[in-house]
Amino acid sequence: MTINGAEGRARKKARDLEAIELVGIIGFALFFAWMFDCFYWFFAEVFQDAALGDRDFLQAFVFFGVTLGYVLMSVLGKYSKFVPFKTGFYALVAVGTMLLPVYVGLAFLGVPVVVPVALVVNLVTGVVGGALTVVWLDACSRLTDGGEFRFTSFSLFFGGALFALIILMPAVLQVLLSIGYGLGSVVLLRYTSKRAPLNERAPLTETQRPKWQFTKEIEVTLVFFGIVFGLCFVYLFNKGGITLIVGLLFVLPGAAAIAIISSAGKEIGITVVQRVVLCVTVLSCVATPFAPLELQTVTVGLVLMSWGALTPTSYALLVQKCKDPWECSVFRQIPIRLVFSAVGFFIGWVIATAVSMVYGAHSEVFGYVRLTMAVVLVVVFAIFLPDAHHHDKTAMEELASAAEPKVVTVNYTQDEIFSAKCLAAAEMFELSPRETDILGYLARGRNAAYLKDKLNISPHTVKGHIYSIYRKFDIHSQQKLMDFIEEYPLTDAELKKYASGDGGEERS
Repeated sequence: MTINGAEGRARKKARDLEAIELVGIIGFALFFAWMFDCFYWFFAEVFQDAALGDRDFLQAFVFFGVTLGYVLMSVLGKYSKFVPFKTGFYALVAVGTMLLPVYVGLAFLGVPVVVPVALVVNLVTGVVGGALTVVWLDACSRLTDGGEFRFTSFSLFFGGALFALIILMPAVLQVLLSIGYGLGSVVLLRYTSKRAPLNERAPLTETQRPKWQFTKEIEVTLVFFGIVFGLCFVYLFNKGGITLIVGLLFVLPGAAAIAIISSAGKEIGITVVQRVVLCVTVLSCVATPFAPLELQTVTVGLVLMSWGALTPTSYALLVQKCKDPWECSVFRQIPIRLVFSAVGFFIGWVIATAVSMVYGAHSEVFGYVRLTMAVVLVVVFAIFLPDAHHHDKTAMEELASAAEPKVVTVNYTQDEIFSAKCLAAAEMFELSPRETDILGYLARGRNAAYLKDKLNISPHTVKGHIYSIYRKFDIHSQQKLMDFIEEYPLTDAELKKYASGDGGEERS
């Protein structure tokens, strides 16, 4: 009875929406609204007179920029000193969010569109979109504790609703509101990140490497889903006008379904969502070439509805995989995971662009290409999709536990084990022999005064060695260093190598 009561309270807590989380959802929703405007809607409005193939080509630079943004964030995340939650980063992305709306505003005023400038603006906009996605998902990890699915799905739903608001306005107001969406998202990102309740649990700098591992059941399937989604988005984009609006609004029920399920405290399994989305996507792609023209918007819209369900689900799952347990900040791990779906979407867009240029924007070839990709998607899922047990938390923990090397400590004293941890860590972080000696004392709580007398060296030299150790470990206090050594995941091989204390001989 007690356990059930505790579980009930835990589920209720997960369902409770904190004020700071609500502010975060609003901020992420503003980002999605800005994204819909800048990635899709403005292109249909500004480049109406351009050939559709050329227009698709220009727009492809946005999605290439998104992929580039993820790669850039992944590279920057490898440097411990890089932290996006700083004024300089916010200023850069804030300016970046304004580039395309301002460019569109000038086009509305009659300023000629210069293709090279448009390509650069599109590319930068995509990079900014990718960077903001990464940082908002990191903020999600710090704002929610078990509410990741709710956070991402509500954000996408309200973002779609805000987009629907903007398309009803005159051109000038569309531009101004889009600028407001982008800047508002950055402001709320800064506000919520500073006040996130889980900031202390999620280190901004750390010594541990990202624990990302390639998981074919997620990454491979996201690539091929992305290709199909890219093909369908281009179809709607080429139709333009009311068809584009209706198609994009199909995203809302997909996101709403995930939001309702997550708000009810129900578990959301990625494999279940993937299977449902697979069925809807494949059936829609199969039906589109044979459906009357007036129904093709609906069949393609169902694919976008699938995108609306899969996107927040994938985002939430990736956040959970990156943050549980806290070893490395989400913004350092998640970009490389997001690359896969972005690459897939970009490939799909490029394929569709090629079809538009060769066969025409409204060619029947589009339908058959989507049909072919649907078949390929089924084959990919048949090969790579695991059963639901794969993502069961208990099963994952058991699998991780089984994969960890077993350390046999029965023949070693606690002091020997501790010394082995110090030596193993010293080798990992390439400490000098003198730094290794000092590390052992620091890890046991000895201070600089003790080290000066014990090692008979000057206070200046002691401080220099301590600073060097902290720098190599990317740690800024002795307590953090002590905690790190205490929790160091010593392997059996390392124990045998270092526990003897001298000579590195293995104990028989």
